[in-house]
Amino acid sequence: MANPFSLIVAGVNSNADILARPAVSATTTPYVDLGSFNLTLSGDGNGSTMSFDVIQLKTPSGLPWWRSGGVNDNARVQFFDSRYSAGTPLFLGYVTNISAVMLANGLGTRATVTVASAEGWLGKTIVRRGTGNILATSMVDAFSIGDDTSTDQDIINGLLKKVNALVTDATTQQLLLTTVISGVTRAVFSGTAQTIGKQTFKATTLQSALDQVAEEAAGVFGARYRYWINGDGRLNYGPVTAAPTYANAPAEIVVDPSTTATGSASVTTKILARDLAVTLDHDRIVKGIFVQADTAYARYDNNQTWPTAPTNDPYFRTYDGTYSRNGAGLAARTGALPHEVYSAPKIKGAGDRGVKIGRLARATMTSLGQPVRTVTFSVAGANLAQTSSPDWSYGYTQGYALTALATYTLIKAWLPDQYVKMTAAPVGLSATIMRIASVSMRFETGDTFQVRYDIEADFRRQRLGNLGITGGE
Repeated sequence: MANPFSLIVAGVNSNADILARPAVSATTTPYVDLGSFNLTLSGDGNGSTMSFDVIQLKTPSGLPWWRSGGVNDNARVQFFDSRYSAGTPLFLGYVTNISAVMLANGLGTRATVTVASAEGWLGKTIVRRGTGNILATSMVDAFSIGDDTSTDQDIINGLLKKVNALVTDATTQQLLLTTVISGVTRAVFSGTAQTIGKQTFKATTLQSALDQVAEEAAGVFGARYRYWINGDGRLNYGPVTAAPTYANAPAEIVVDPSTTATGSASVTTKILARDLAVTLDHDRIVKGIFVQADTAYARYDNNQTWPTAPTNDPYFRTYDGTYSRNGAGLAARTGALPHEVYSAPKIKGAGDRGVKIGRLARATMTSLGQPVRTVTFSVAGANLAQTSSPDWSYGYTQGYALTALATYTLIKAWLPDQYVKMTAAPVGLSATIMRIASVSMRFETGDTFQVRYDIEADFRRQRLGNLGITGGE
C-alpha cells in the first residue's frame, strides 16, 4: 500500500523521512517503530502532541543519532500527509524530550521522542518593550500598543511586529514566522475585527499577551476566540462560531444500523463509530465571578459618578445578568450558581475597569456557563492512498460529506475544525452538527499504515485571568 505520510526531524538522517523502513543492510539508519507512533491534532490552540520511538539497530562509531549536538536543540518536527500537501506539514512542532535505552542486541538504541506543537513556542517567546525610546522615567518592563480605536487584529499585528524586531534567529522563525506581511496583516485572521482599544502589557510571553487579546475580544463579541500556528508557521486567530448548515467530516455518525451508507457522489457516508461516548463536565461550570477591588474605593468601578449611588454591584457579575455591568447576558438555566474569585491588580488606570470586568465575565461564562459537553468516538481503516472511489473494505477513514446543497465531496481524513453530523438519540444527539476539536491518530499495526482516529468533538477551551486578572481556586 502506498504511504501518504512522512516525518522529518531537523538534523536527523539528513532530513529524510524516518517513517520509511530502511533496507536490511542499512543497520545504522534510524527509523520509527510505527506501532509506537501517536499524534493528537488540536483545533483549539491547546497544542497538538506527538510521540514515537526511533530505532537505530547499530550505533555508528559510538555516536547515536540522538546525541546532544548531533540532533538540533528543540529540533523542528514536520509530519506530512501527501493527500493534502507535499510542502506544508499537517503538524509542525519541536522536540521536547528524548529518552533512549539500549537494544537487546547490545549494538543499538530505542529512543522515545516526545514532541510539542508549534503553539508551545508561544510560551517560549518573550514580548517586551525593547530598547527604543527608553527615558529615565520609562517602565522598561511595560509597553502599550494601539489607541481607543484599535482592534484585536491591530494589537496582534503590533505584538508580532515587536517579536519580529526582537527575535531574529532563523530557526525560531521556522516555528513562529513573523516576517510575513500581507498589507498590515502579520497573522491569518478570521471573523470580524473587534474594537478593544489600547492594550497595556508587562514584559511577558507572547502566549500570555495573546490570551489577553483573545479574552478582550471574546468579551466584546460574546463568542470564544482561539489562536494556533499552522503548518507554515503562521499565527492564526479568530472566533469559534456557530456550527454551519452542512457538516464536512468524512462521515455522519449514526447508531441505527439500518441508516448506514458507504456514500458516493450523491449520498452521504454514514457509519457506526466505535466507542461513542458523551461526557458532561459540571465541575468546571462558572456562573458568577467576583473581581476584587484594586483600591479601597469601589467608586472607581461602578457606573455612576459620586455622589450618585451605583446601580450595579461593582465587582460581582452573573452569567444571566445584563451585560456588561451586571453579568454576561446569557440565557437563564436551572441549577446552583457556582462562583469564582479573581484579583485584578493590573487593571487600575486602564480606562473603565467596570467594562473590563464585564468583558471578563462574558468571555468566561460563554465557555463555562453550562456543563462542558465532550463527545468522543473512534474510526479506523487502511489503504489511505485512495483519493477517489475508495475501497470501503479498508474502513471509513475517508468518506463523502454533503458540503453544500446537493454537493457531495470526498473527504480524505478526519481533522480538527471539521464539523461532524451526529444522529444518536440515546445520548441526546439528534442530527447535531458539532465541531471536531481534536483528532488522535495512531498506526494500529507495526509495519502497515492502518490508521485509527480517536475523535473529540465540541470541547470548549478557555484560559482565564488574562485581562490582568488572576483566577482563584
